[in-house]
Amino acid sequence: MRRASALLMALWTIAVLSIMVLSFAAEAHLQSGINVYVRERNRVNRLTDAGQQLAEVVICGYQNAPEWSDGEDLEQLLEDDRWILEKRELKTATRCTIGPILLDEDNEESGTVKVDIEISNAGEQNAININELWAEGDSSYRLRWEMILQTHGIPEELETEKDGTVKLWNILISSWNDWRDSDDTVFGMDGQSLGAEKAWYKEEYEDDKADDEDKRFPRNGQIPDIQELGYIRGFKDYPAVLTGGVINPWAKKEDQISVRGIADEFGVTGSAKINVNSCTVNQLLTVPGIYDENDDEEQSNGREIAQAIIDGLKEMPEGNVDESRTWWPYRDWADLMNRVDVNIGSEANNYLMYKPDANSIFKIKIVGESMGMSRTVQAKGYVKDGKVRYIEWRED
Repeated sequence: MRRASALLMALWTIAVLSIMVLSFAAEAHLQSGINVYVRERNRVNRLTDAGQQLAEVVICGYQNAPEWSDGEDLEQLLEDDRWILEKRELKTATRCTIGPILLDEDNEESGTVKVDIEISNAGEQNAININELWAEGDSSYRLRWEMILQTHGIPEELETEKDGTVKLWNILISSWNDWRDSDDTVFGMDGQSLGAEKAWYKEEYEDDKADDEDKRFPRNGQIPDIQELGYIRGFKDYPAVLTGGVINPWAKKEDQISVRGIADEFGVTGSAKINVNSCTVNQLLTVPGIYDENDDEEQSNGREIAQAIIDGLKEMPEGNVDESRTWWPYRDWADLMNRVDVNIGSEANNYLMYKPDANSIFKIKIVGESMGMSRTVQAKGYVKDGKVRYIEWRED
C-alpha cells in the first residue's frame, strides 16, 4: 500500500513538473516571439524614419537639380549627389520613386524602404485651389466657375418645386463669394443679389430647425476643407452639384437631370493654376483660352485643344533633350506653342504652370518592410524656409 502511494505521489510530482516545464517553455516561446516582433517593429519604424529623411532631401533639393544634357558625366553627378536622378525626375515629371533600398546591401533580409513622392497638383491631384477662385482672387473667376459647372452638366437655370425657375449658376457663384469674402454685403450678379450672408442662414435655420452642429455661417475667409461647401446656399440645397447624381429628384423621371459632382475638381491648398505637364483634358477645360465660351455644351473645340496639348507631350522638343524619354514636359509657353498645332488663346498662359511652384503640396508615401512586417506612412507637406512642413500624417 505504501509503495502504491509513493508511486502515485511520484507520478503526480512528475506530472506537475512537466506542466510547469511546458508552461515555462510556452512562455519562453511567447516572449521570444514578442522580442522578435518588437525588434522587427523597431526596425521598420527606423526604416520609415529613414524614408522620411530621404523624402525631405529630395523635396528640398529637387528644384536645383540640373537639366539633362548631352554627354553629361552621370557617374560624377551621382558621386556629387546620390539622389540627383530622383530629384531630376520629380522636377520634370512631378513624381519620383526612391528605392526599394536595402538597410544592409550585403544582407537581403535586412529590410527595405521605398518612398513615392508626387506633387499633389499633379495627375488626379491636380485640383484647383478654390480659395483663390473668387471675385478678389481671380479676375476671370466667374468664367472659370461657369466652365466647371457647364462641363459637369450643371444646368444654368433649374426648375424647382419651391422657388420656380432659379439661376442656379449665379446662386452658387454668388453664395460662394459671400462665404469667402470678409464683408456682410450680399453679392450680386447680373443686377440681382443672389448670394447669402449671415442673415440668410439665420432665417434658413429657423425654418428648417437644423441641429446646432449643422448651423454654419459664412467663414469670411479661406475654407480648410472642401466639404464645407456643403453648408453654403445652393450647394446645400442641391447636393448633387458636389457629389454627382440627379440634381432634381422631385421632377418626373423623364425630366430629371443627372450631373457629375464638382467636388473632386477642387482643393483648399496649392495653386489655382493647372500644371500642363500632369493634367487631364477636363482639367484643361477650366482654362480660359482653351475653354470656348461660344462652343456647344460638349466643348468639342475645347476638348480638341486640350487633347492636342496632352498629345504634344510626346513630341520631342527642339534643342538638347534626353532622347531616351517617351515624353518631354513643356518648358514654357513658347515651347508649348512650338509643339502644339492648335489655336490656343494667349490668356491661357496666365492659368498654366510648367513646373511646381512655391504653393505646391507634396504627397509622400513611405513603406518600410522587414521579416514579413511592414509599416506604411502617408503624408502631405509643403516647403517653407528650406524645410518640409507637414499638414497631414497617417500611418498604419
